[in-house]
Amino acid sequence: MTIDHETIRLTRTLSADRASVWAAYADAALRSRWSVPEGEAMVIDSDDLRSGGSSRYRCGSPELLEFVGDIEYVQVAHSRSVVHTETVRTGGEPLSTGLVTWTFTEVPEGTEVCVTAQVASFVGPGMLEGTRNGHRIALEQLDGFLRG
Repeated sequence: MTIDHETIRLTRTLSADRASVWAAYADAALRSRWSVPEGEAMVIDSDDLRSGGSSRYRCGSPELLEFVGDIEYVQVAHSRSVVHTETVRTGGEPLSTGLVTWTFTEVPEGTEVCVTAQVASFVGPGMLEGTRNGHRIALEQLDGFLRG
């Protein structure tokens, strides 16, 4: 079996203040609204956003929610950063696993949000591209969500 891996780093400056950005991230119901691509859905079954906590979500097509994600929060620094591991599966089989870091930094324009994902794909490079696109879309949609 070949394992593809990559470090993906995306940064976006949002015009909102850090407290507002953090509030949109920390609220699981809000996160499930802005973090999925149009035409797809996400259900967050559990979310304990704290160091040592965990989260489980299902996502994909609204009628199937064919992907399951399990997150273990390694370190959560309120309104500054979140570091977690994440494994995505379908049909019980792992597709990818990774270490993901979100940072929230105050800048004159608002808040710089940086997502760094160190991902190992068990199903080829397409999963890496999907991860990159998913995070890119999430950042774009978070910006739009905060603009109202």
